[in-house]
Amino acid sequence: MKVRLLLAFVAALGLAALALAAPASEPPAKLTADQAPPEQWPAMAEAGDPLAQALLARAYLYGTDGKIRNRETAATWARRSAAHQHPLGLLLRGCCRYYDLTRPEAKREEEAKPLFEQAHAAGFEEQSGQGGRQWLSLLGDAHEYGFGMPKNSEEAVKWWRKAADLGDASAMVSLGFAYQAGTGVPTDEEAALQWYRKAAALGEAAAMAHIGDCYLEAAGVAKDAEAAVEWLRKAAALGEVAAILRIGYCYLWGEGVTKDEAEGVKWLLKAVAASDTDAMLRLGDCYKDGRGIQADKEEAAKWYRKAAALGDEEAEVHLKRLEGAE
Repeated sequence: MKVRLLLAFVAALGLAALALAAPASEPPAKLTADQAPPEQWPAMAEAGDPLAQALLARAYLYGTDGKIRNRETAATWARRSAAHQHPLGLLLRGCCRYYDLTRPEAKREEEAKPLFEQAHAAGFEEQSGQGGRQWLSLLGDAHEYGFGMPKNSEEAVKWWRKAADLGDASAMVSLGFAYQAGTGVPTDEEAALQWYRKAAALGEAAAMAHIGDCYLEAAGVAKDAEAAVEWLRKAAALGEVAAILRIGYCYLWGEGVTKDEAEGVKWLLKAVAASDTDAMLRLGDCYKDGRGIQADKEEAAKWYRKAAALGDEEAEVHLKRLEGAE
């Protein structure tokens, strides 16, 4: 009996020694914001994570990752990220200035340029190649639009494709547009539509609007105005201004819906609220011609002036014609 107890005691000591000798298990690595799911970004951003703040800014600016476009919210998060001198935050702060449609284009470009330069000085380009899908997609944007670097559509497509392969819906839309317009790749409307469909399946509002346009214009698919309006309504419900404007056109011209000029004007007014210059121009036309609303040359001139002040050259032409006719 004593022997058995002694053996059990020795065995217990051996197990304890092994337990002490075994290395402690490594704690799980903390996910960076671009590795974490988007629903975790708000908490990370509020805790002061500059990358999460930048990704939230992008989501609100582009209307991606489950967010509806909100320029003001995007600018707030971009500022907070940029305050840390985070390269992605700096770039997105520049993007917020660049895409602020409430101001003249020349002013926007002037204010965005130094922010893009700061982003690159902080290592945006170098870090993007190693970052997540959002970094890669924005690097494509930087090459396409010249955000602090020379414009290069072929290089833009390369980075968009990398981001799209990782599941970035915004990059898919950019690839679709590149194929549709033939920028950086040969024109291929069917390939464009395929990319738009992939992005739309991920909830991308801009992709839905582009699909609607494809059906209206018979680009890569047979013309189907009713299907176009269905897609445009989906995009409009997510705040996509281009879709809202296009629905207004559909009602004005009776494409895919029963012609209703008054309803068309209502949709134009929704687009105007987002500072869309095309909507201002067409609303001016409606006031000038009395389409869907009582003719009023003063109101027409007002909308032409607003669009012209934001850099719309066509609005300037319309304004001169209107004033010359008086």
